[in-house]
Amino acid sequence: MAEDLRIELPLETERLVIRPLELADATDLGEPEEWIREKIDRFERDGGMSLWAAVERSSGRAVALAGLQWEQIDGRRELDLGCVVASHAQRRGFATEASEAIVGAAFAAGCERLTAMTGPDNAAALHVLEKLEFTPRGETTFEGRRYASFVRRR
Repeated sequence: MAEDLRIELPLETERLVIRPLELADATDLGEPEEWIREKIDRFERDGGMSLWAAVERSSGRAVALAGLQWEQIDGRRELDLGCVVASHAQRRGFATEASEAIVGAAFAAGCERLTAMTGPDNAAALHVLEKLEFTPRGETTFEGRRYASFVRRR
């Protein structure tokens, strides 16, 4: 897969603006600043690939981290879709809306294949991946934890 793949931010959807994370987003997202800092560092290190902030247009608040990260999965370097919705914003369709925009942007930029992982019992994420036409490919172990693994080709 092209190491030089670039996705121009911001991405805009009906309700969201997806932009690079800022340390101040930690408060809206309810996540530790150290974890947000790691995602910002990854963005700078990996040519813009990381989790980004999905900001609700109507409130101006970050409601999710969503993006693409380079990961070593089962011995392969993969571009992996990730999305974490803040607790105050769950069950409102933000994961689907953000992920759909990100997948579309990746394929438009020339990406041929994306992966995604989630906990095998994460019903909400499994539903989003099904809606986005990701194909299940069994389970994998990543950073010591078991995940359901998925792939989607352009």
